[in-house]
Amino acid sequence: MANTLNELVASYLADTADHEEAKKLIEERKPTFPILQAIIYAFIEGHTPFSEFRERLGKALRPAEVWYAQGRFMMELNKFGKNHNDPSEAPANEFRQILQGLNGRNVGHKIEQFYQFLLKERNRLRHEGKLGGGIVAPGNSAYMISLFALWLDPEGGVITCSEGIRKGLNRFIKAGFIPEIPGLKLNATTIDITTAQDYEAFLEANRVLLKRAPGLDFIPYWSEFFFYWVLQQEQSSKAGANTLIKEDDPSDLLTDSSTQAGRVQERSSDWSGNKEGYTTPSFDTKLIIPNEPLKPTPEPLLSRLIHEVQRHILVDEAVIRRIYHALLAGHVILSGPPGTGKTEMARLIPELLWRSEKSTSQNGNGAAASFDLSELSTETAYSTRLVTATDDWTPRTLISNIAPVSKNGTVSYKVQFGHLTATIQKNWSFQGATPEEWSHVSLRRARVSASSSLERSTIQTFKGQWLVIDEFNRAPIDLALGEAMTSLSTNDHLRVNIEGGSAELPIPQDFRIIGTLNSFDRNYLNQISEALKRRFSFIEILPPTRAMREAEQGIVLYKALQKVRHLTEAENSLHTITIDDDQWLTWNDSLSIGPDDIEGYAALWDEKHHFPFQEVFSAAWNIFEVIRIYRQLGTAQAITLVRHMLIAGLLQGYTTREQWLQALDAALCDTIADQLQVLLPDELAVLLLYLTSQREAFQAALQRHLDDLGQTTHNRLYRQLLAFGSVSDEQGQPYLNDIEIERIAAKAPHTVPAASLRGLYHLDHELPVLPQFTRRLRTFKAERGL
Repeated sequence: MANTLNELVASYLADTADHEEAKKLIEERKPTFPILQAIIYAFIEGHTPFSEFRERLGKALRPAEVWYAQGRFMMELNKFGKNHNDPSEAPANEFRQILQGLNGRNVGHKIEQFYQFLLKERNRLRHEGKLGGGIVAPGNSAYMISLFALWLDPEGGVITCSEGIRKGLNRFIKAGFIPEIPGLKLNATTIDITTAQDYEAFLEANRVLLKRAPGLDFIPYWSEFFFYWVLQQEQSSKAGANTLIKEDDPSDLLTDSSTQAGRVQERSSDWSGNKEGYTTPSFDTKLIIPNEPLKPTPEPLLSRLIHEVQRHILVDEAVIRRIYHALLAGHVILSGPPGTGKTEMARLIPELLWRSEKSTSQNGNGAAASFDLSELSTETAYSTRLVTATDDWTPRTLISNIAPVSKNGTVSYKVQFGHLTATIQKNWSFQGATPEEWSHVSLRRARVSASSSLERSTIQTFKGQWLVIDEFNRAPIDLALGEAMTSLSTNDHLRVNIEGGSAELPIPQDFRIIGTLNSFDRNYLNQISEALKRRFSFIEILPPTRAMREAEQGIVLYKALQKVRHLTEAENSLHTITIDDDQWLTWNDSLSIGPDDIEGYAALWDEKHHFPFQEVFSAAWNIFEVIRIYRQLGTAQAITLVRHMLIAGLLQGYTTREQWLQALDAALCDTIADQLQVLLPDELAVLLLYLTSQREAFQAALQRHLDDLGQTTHNRLYRQLLAFGSVSDEQGQPYLNDIEIERIAAKAPHTVPAASLRGLYHLDHELPVLPQFTRRLRTFKAERGL
């Protein structure tokens, strides 16, 4: 096992047999350059059409396969020729223009051009109804352009953006072999390169690697051969992929103060230098920023970023703007029913709504030429630290604690910082040794390198970090904050207990706390004092309305399919769910669904063939919306419901409507039924009527039920009418307005308009028989003596 970079590099440099193989391959590549250049230039200059260019290039690369380009590279070129090109050769001509003048100096710029071109092509082809699997993935633009650049300019210092190099650098950074590179977009396993800045950060990562391990460049294409060797060693290791490179522990919970201070110093000192033996750091002017109030995001960029939030969480634009305005004013609590996306919104809004346009992506009037998150900088946005409140929280949890530490059998006592202190400290660059030295002289506001909430495991540079407290009222939050409650109002200093006394940690002017609160539980958990309420804005997050039905269905389908895709990998599976590089999912060629720049998630069903799941999914959605009349279920519950349906159907090879209905019936029992136990007796009675009556009979029975309530328990009739009035139709209009509610409640017979009932309960659509779910509701009815 290699614990250090030096050990790994020493092993590589000692492998002379591998070097001989590499040198042999280099010699075999040399005569291919003039051949490949002639083919590419003939295409660029218009002497050959794309079809001939692709064929000639494939033949030239096939013998001996010295460039390893017959896989992903040629596959994407074949896709381009098959699906993107047309008789006018308009896409091919744009491709020619991108390759024109390509060399080692403009690789990043050309990657960005090609990526934007492929994005436009993807949208065009999807709107024409083509499935995602046949579309060239924009994410492959870096590899394709860098390989073309290497062939056209062999002496230009091009490093190809191959998957092996990108995965290797990702692993090295996560293992701590090389530091985090500002601007480098790490995802779960590799590195994303879509802009000129991304490519420059990729080159910088390679330069830092060489600086830390001199001698690797003894051979051309050194990065390619080195990381290929690392991959081969890991594959041959008996103990698995994690034995060659030992990764650092990413935990950053309550931390010893000296360690924490070292980390803050480390981030703002020379990040390309040696991390060991920190002595006297100086502030890195590239990371230092003013300590200033939270600034607004200019329009029209803000509107576009709000729409990006809506692509992930379906919330009305007006509600997102309220949260945004409240954050400009101070700290915020997001309350509402479970499953409405409060936690995800608390993490995404700081990261998305304060992004800014990079100067390279602006046109003459200062607006982005086309909207893509890769064109926007996170250096003005905020990362978040997420913690979940528990009943045992104290000031030690949030502020600080003096805790025993055992080392070599000797017990000592050190300061451990709590969640709030550690998050605030993350925003500062500290030039000092101990907390006693905290001051406006030793502390400077500094940008933060942290994981992205939007792209998990991707390290990006942010302006600062905020604290998100999930399930806010599950902790005795007033007790846990203690004296810090005053600091929340002033955003001045946080008093932190340290060994031998206390110290004052300045709070950045743009620092925020976002809490989430489950409104269903608020009466059963810890109460929040009026003093604390005064320091937060409370904004309610409700489930999406029926006006957002199509968009919500897209999110639910996509996320449910994404979670069960691995179940279809067995060779004998009747169902196959694949995903392409653009994150589009394709299910048995019957459904293709993925992120859409306009619609959030676009679903393309195969209209030529009957797909029973589509019919059952539509019925399930109608039932779900009827339940929502009485129980505010969030999108997360819909995803869980559909996921359970899919697991049963995929594993048992369901292909008929009856089979998928069985899956729906069981999924309603397993995921929704127990959440309906809290319903009032008359609400349960209406749901049972709905599930067991013919459509016209149900409407008449419901009218009688409402009239009976009006004569016996008027308040419960009024509650039913208010529930009807809380639901809006596809145009956003309530099925009952306030005037109608008061009129119906005031005078018998208490008749609800037939059209309103038909819309509320989807009475124009057939309701499938659901015996198991109906039986569960009858059990609830019996238990409560209805």
